[in-house]
Amino acid sequence: MKLQNTFLILSLLLSLFIVSCSNNDDPITDEPQQFNYLESEKFVSTISQGMAQVSFTVLASQFDEAAGLANEVSNDASVFKLVYTSTFQGEEIGVSGLVALPDQSGNFPVISFQNGTNVEHSRAPSADPNSNLFRILESVATMGFIVVIPDYPGFGESEQVLHPYLERGNTLPSLLDMLKATREFVGQSHIKASLNDELFLMGYSQGGWSTLQLQKAIEEDGLESYQLKASSSGAGPYNLSLINSNIVALDTYPMPYFLAYLMHAYQQHEQFSNALNEIFADEYAAKIPDLFDGVTSGASINDELTTTVADLLQPTYRSGYESNDDFASIRQAFSRNSITAWETSIPTRLYHGTSDLFVPPVASEKLKTDFEELGLTDDDVRLILMPDADHQSGILPFGFASLNWFLSIRESSQN
Repeated sequence: MKLQNTFLILSLLLSLFIVSCSNNDDPITDEPQQFNYLESEKFVSTISQGMAQVSFTVLASQFDEAAGLANEVSNDASVFKLVYTSTFQGEEIGVSGLVALPDQSGNFPVISFQNGTNVEHSRAPSADPNSNLFRILESVATMGFIVVIPDYPGFGESEQVLHPYLERGNTLPSLLDMLKATREFVGQSHIKASLNDELFLMGYSQGGWSTLQLQKAIEEDGLESYQLKASSSGAGPYNLSLINSNIVALDTYPMPYFLAYLMHAYQQHEQFSNALNEIFADEYAAKIPDLFDGVTSGASINDELTTTVADLLQPTYRSGYESNDDFASIRQAFSRNSITAWETSIPTRLYHGTSDLFVPPVASEKLKTDFEELGLTDDDVRLILMPDADHQSGILPFGFASLNWFLSIRESSQN
């Protein structure tokens, strides 16, 4: 209820704000340049310093974690949609995302936010930049950050493909290339802000999984012009085998569309060889492909499925997933796309609500244990459990806590 009331207040404030900037939507052009990634840009809106201060003051009245954030606001910000070149299924593709940046000269660090689970084209970041969550994220640019929010393949400019839900190989290129396109974008003469080399990563739910995949890739392979400073992930399904086993063992699971989304994407993108009717009961297996049409909401998909696990899944899958050779390719796909602990040198935080029924906290607890077995301590990887928070109510507390942590690191680096 607190989250709903806060979003209602912010919606009223932001609706006034959006009207004030909605007439300025012409693309900005610059001198001709050859870019490797950036294809186009379009101005979306301006966020005033005063409006951001009001918004964060309202948020602080509802969330302890947001206390003091209004005092960090120091500048106006501008929001743009970027279209850029990446790869998907080994082929070149145009994808998109949002960039919010300070509307003033200076060198600023980047925060890359990886979005959570979404099935609707109309709710992608670049399609819905004025939604409450994305507006809050964009407003962080008024604190002297460049904020990057990729759409992921399957959304924005790439609606023609099925989103590769929790697929490492089809997700990572779009995240890395968004950062490269951002570097090209801010290098233009009409953009006041410039990059310094500091990069912060954060994401929640699917975005938590994406954030750790991105962090690990950057640590292993590097990323030109960026120095990774810290990474914060919330409520991610890091170990897909563990998540699957947890769901299979339940009597009821409140978000059956999560599992259907995963299996449908994996089947379509040949992550495994099994047919959907080997996993789901025939009634639901026949429905699933048409449900993920980019229009039907997650709630509506849930309504077409069932929360009763014994009715949702084939008995042979429930009893044989972990050992039956018929499901070996599924187990291999989950292993290939899961996060495995590594000897990270980047300060990392894992957040998880203790009452999360969608992605259980054991996902983060197990990963923390795996890091500890490699000799990493709380100074390296810290697990922060959010008391009584469920999957939805944990989003904003996670975000504000992560932002405060990033602000403290930035302050330390400036001293």
